[in-house]
Amino acid sequence: GVAPGRAGRATHPLRDVDRRLYAAARRREDRMRAREWIAAVAQDLRYALRSARREPGFAVLVVVTLALGIGANASMFGVIDRLLLRGPSHVVDADRVLRLYVTGGPPGQEDRTGSVFPYVTYTNVREGTRSFAEVAAYTTAGAISVGHGADIQRLERQHATWTLFPLLGVRPALGRFFTPEEDRPPRGQAVAVLGYDAWQTRFDGDPGVIGRSLEIGDEPVTIVGVAPRGFTGPELQPVDLWMPVGHAQTGSSPNWPTTRNMYWLRIIGRLKPGVTPAQASADATLAHRRTYDGKQEWERDASLSVRPLRFDREGKESMEVAVSRWLVGMAVVVLLIACANVANLLLARALRRRREIAVRLALGVGRARLVRLLLAEGFVLAAVGGAVGLLVAYWGGQLIRVTLLPDIAWGGPPVSGRVLLFTAAATIATGVLVGLVPALRASRPNLTGALKEGTRQGGAARSPLRAVLTTTQAALSVVLLVGAGLFVRSLWNVRALDLGIETERVLAVDWAWAREVYELPAEQRDAERARQTQVRDRALAELARLPGVESTAWSIGTPFNSAMGVTLRVPGRDTLPALPGGGPYISAVSSDYFATAGTEIVHGRGFTPADREGSEPVAIVNQTMARTLWPGQEALGQCLIIGDEDAPCARVVGVAEDARRFQLQEEPAMQYYVPLGQERQIGGGMLLVRPHGASAALATQLRRTLRGIDPTLGYIDVRSLQDAVEPQVRPWRLGATMFTVFGALAMLVAAVGLYSVMSYVTAQRAHEMGVRIALGAQARDIRRLILSRGLATAAAGVAIGTALALAGGRFIEP
Repeated sequence: GVAPGRAGRATHPLRDVDRRLYAAARRREDRMRAREWIAAVAQDLRYALRSARREPGFAVLVVVTLALGIGANASMFGVIDRLLLRGPSHVVDADRVLRLYVTGGPPGQEDRTGSVFPYVTYTNVREGTRSFAEVAAYTTAGAISVGHGADIQRLERQHATWTLFPLLGVRPALGRFFTPEEDRPPRGQAVAVLGYDAWQTRFDGDPGVIGRSLEIGDEPVTIVGVAPRGFTGPELQPVDLWMPVGHAQTGSSPNWPTTRNMYWLRIIGRLKPGVTPAQASADATLAHRRTYDGKQEWERDASLSVRPLRFDREGKESMEVAVSRWLVGMAVVVLLIACANVANLLLARALRRRREIAVRLALGVGRARLVRLLLAEGFVLAAVGGAVGLLVAYWGGQLIRVTLLPDIAWGGPPVSGRVLLFTAAATIATGVLVGLVPALRASRPNLTGALKEGTRQGGAARSPLRAVLTTTQAALSVVLLVGAGLFVRSLWNVRALDLGIETERVLAVDWAWAREVYELPAEQRDAERARQTQVRDRALAELARLPGVESTAWSIGTPFNSAMGVTLRVPGRDTLPALPGGGPYISAVSSDYFATAGTEIVHGRGFTPADREGSEPVAIVNQTMARTLWPGQEALGQCLIIGDEDAPCARVVGVAEDARRFQLQEEPAMQYYVPLGQERQIGGGMLLVRPHGASAALATQLRRTLRGIDPTLGYIDVRSLQDAVEPQVRPWRLGATMFTVFGALAMLVAAVGLYSVMSYVTAQRAHEMGVRIALGAQARDIRRLILSRGLATAAAGVAIGTALALAGGRFIEP
């Protein structure tokens, strides 16, 4: 009956039966213990609910406090999740999609990093590298007017190469994307892909939209596809219309696909499997240098690098992302303050229940069982606070989206599945934080002393831990308020910057000509150029006569829009000094430009109508250029040779104040102006209008007047120059607003917590106060006794918070 086992060992059948019976018995016992544990937890939860019903005011105070803390964190998680954690919608394996940057600069200058390239760089990198599975280029062209009359709409447009959609791995919701033939430069086909929201609003989601046309000016654009819901390309800004880069209206030069002087495209690439960003950067740099043409000297040693999509145009983490990180830290501090507040309240209540807890322990209740009971009370309150916090997160998220970050394509409601998971995790962590310390502290009473004390004495015991928690709340609140003050001061400083142009008082009017000069036969170009000049001059004159218009001007090279450069020589200098901000940049402007833009002429004179083609060449330089080229000398009367070597001398007749080119904060650059018509190397331009007052109602009148002057004009776009500045101001406004709101919220929570704890403790010391009064204490003595403890706690918190803010101010200050 004994069978040989492995390694010569023998097993008995009865032993196997015994083991199976023992295992079954263990399983039954484990199930019984699990059921008992679940029943005990359910009993604890019911007891916690009954406790909350017995003290509804206390429960409401705790729930509201936790809801504010959890809701603030959930709101900020929704923001940081969109800006940092998730890639753009519908992008496959987004962490492998990187943006290209170029680093370099002229000799003698500090290297700078930028993310804008000519089209030729895109072709060089795409055809000359092996590290990328695909390379694409795109540019945001801004809003355009689509349709005519009452049917006109403004759509946000983006030009993209045909490679963009396969690179991102996106599939169309309807139809198809561009083909290589439709994107062939220099003049691709007039086709477009609609954004999903534009399809729903303009075409009511009609599936028969494919093949229909959009009227952009007088040009019909055929719709070939519809992007999926929420798709915004590599950026997070909404896009209503995608058109091929090959069809982009890039000015009057047909050589834009090969020139290196037109910087307007952003380039992205998808890394091949196994390729690191460092390898891709080296590969792109070699491809870029192999095609160096010897014209732009700084490009010989320039290097290309790849970085995440969230980085800004200078290769740094965008300001929105940086501010969002600070706000997340701020929200965590608010939650810690709320947890300290609630833990303090629970600790005070647990101290009042010392006699009850001592009786339970004396009757044989285990400490672990008691801790679980007290933890259950904290978890119940935290769970209700988390549920209410979801409402706070929804309302707070909506407010942030609408008022502070309106240009972000959020792609869903404020409370998404990821926010729900985060809120659940935050609620569990909060339940542990607010319940564990009071539970452990209360479950270790002095049984003899606690059983001898009366109920009226139970809450009067001093608690150093309670004082520490209250002081911590005050200290953290002070730190947040200091951070709010720093952001508010920074916002004021940004608002107070002298940009050299009054962006809030200037409208920029842009349009597309029905025919570009370079598209015409050579014998027709001069006539079309003369016709466009007549339209421009007539527009300047007629718009200036409109009611509500103070002045008009034309500018080729407009601040916050474009910057151009041509060959410039100064007699007596072999080379021009190099400045960190670059330049010299040229602008060709009409005589009323400085009055229209609000740029002050600080020395000399501005242009007059007499400064025109055929008259003496003149120029106006900015202050930086005057100081750089003629230090300690008079700039007026100096000579600039613009363009060809045999060009006549342009005499400097004025010095203008420095004006920003693209950024609110940028290095000084040399800038000079010439009269419109005296510079023929640059073309294009934009019409500027300075209204007397509000400009919203003026836009329609401007479009109507321009359409009457030339019915063949394409889209006519009217917007304030402030629209170009506002995205740079928005991060400061976001930080100032949110730090102020949450700082005030933290101070309110801390004040309510201090008041609640002091009133709770004072109520428990009623017997002591009665004894003091019976022994002769006056009412003012009692008030002084109570207030001194509260003021001492608040003063200690303010002192500690101030010290922390001073020590960490250099890290907090934006």
